[in-house]
Amino acid sequence: MIYKSFATSKIILTLAILLPIGLLLGTAVSETIVILLSIFFLIHSMTKGNFDWVKNKFFYLLIFLWFSLILNFLFAINQELALLRSFGFIKYVIYIFAIKHLLDKNKNKKILFTFLSFVVLITSFDIYFEYIYKKNIFGFRSDDPTRIASFLRGELKIAHFLLGFALVSIGYYFEKCKNKSYKFIIAGYVFLILLLISIFLTGERANSIRSFICIFIFAILVKNNFKLKKLLIISIVISPIIIYFSSDRIRERFDIYLSTKYGNENFLKTFKESHHGAHYFTAFEIFKSYPIFGIGNKNFREECSNEKYNNKSYARISERCSTHPHQIYLELISEHGIIGSVIILFVIFYSIFKSFIIYIKKKKLYTLGCYFIRSINFYTHNTQW
Repeated sequence: MIYKSFATSKIILTLAILLPIGLLLGTAVSETIVILLSIFFLIHSMTKGNFDWVKNKFFYLLIFLWFSLILNFLFAINQELALLRSFGFIKYVIYIFAIKHLLDKNKNKKILFTFLSFVVLITSFDIYFEYIYKKNIFGFRSDDPTRIASFLRGELKIAHFLLGFALVSIGYYFEKCKNKSYKFIIAGYVFLILLLISIFLTGERANSIRSFICIFIFAILVKNNFKLKKLLIISIVISPIIIYFSSDRIRERFDIYLSTKYGNENFLKTFKESHHGAHYFTAFEIFKSYPIFGIGNKNFREECSNEKYNNKSYARISERCSTHPHQIYLELISEHGIIGSVIILFVIFYSIFKSFIIYIKKKKLYTLGCYFIRSINFYTHNTQW
């Protein structure tokens, strides 16, 4: 029995370590890892006869969210599309507590964060490599010459991946460097700057702005007596400015967006001429048609082709269909309606609030990293950038 418990613990740790790589390899791989991790955590709990984690109040909150997704499934236009996402959400509930189980042990925490830091470092290096040589270290090329895809190949969201893990791993690094010499602190700040630069080089505008906000505040909140801290914070501020003026490609991406999107006289016209405008309009019209329960998980792709959403005042209305409307709040209200959206957003913002409380109490920088990532994504999330 002890051997089985030890073996499942090692398997859970291994799967958790492999998850970031799984995310780089594709959705199917990462989903498989999450499912296996959840299964082995259940086996581990049964082997030890320990299900204390189901008594956690956050577990009940997540189960409540799961039931709301099942309710959403019952009202879905195409239940086949909504089936896996609605019922399959339980794997994420178990996964969350599997990770919590790992992080409760310092040895596992050290292994997990060390490997995570290695993945972040390699990914950041690969972005620089692709920016210089127009292909990544494995020879992959981005489909868009103005963007960097790195290990994600056809998907242009490597900055989102990087930001999602970077502050957590760096937070753990600074946590371990509290009582060490200044050279370790210098290394941490230099990496923060290089990380920020690499994210800007990807050409992902929203993630670049989010990263700047997160890293700037994070750097300020790192407590140490390092005399050069102010200089390094200034470096974080001026790094994006240097990139902007030294890279024609980056400057063009930001200039085109800002001039067309935020020019007062061009805003509405540009919006109606864009394919995102067509997505947004369609999502909102779907919400108006199904305001209470929405159309069901993953059903935007199904409902968007309905002719009643064919508004000719939107120049690219023929392109209104997609897997999702490219805006998380519009996706929520169109697919989950008022009831589902309120429940989902309550759970998300409650978890953000709890992350902040945990940081205030324990002053652990990696929890601060988690807080920033969750907050910045759900307060400012707009996938079209």
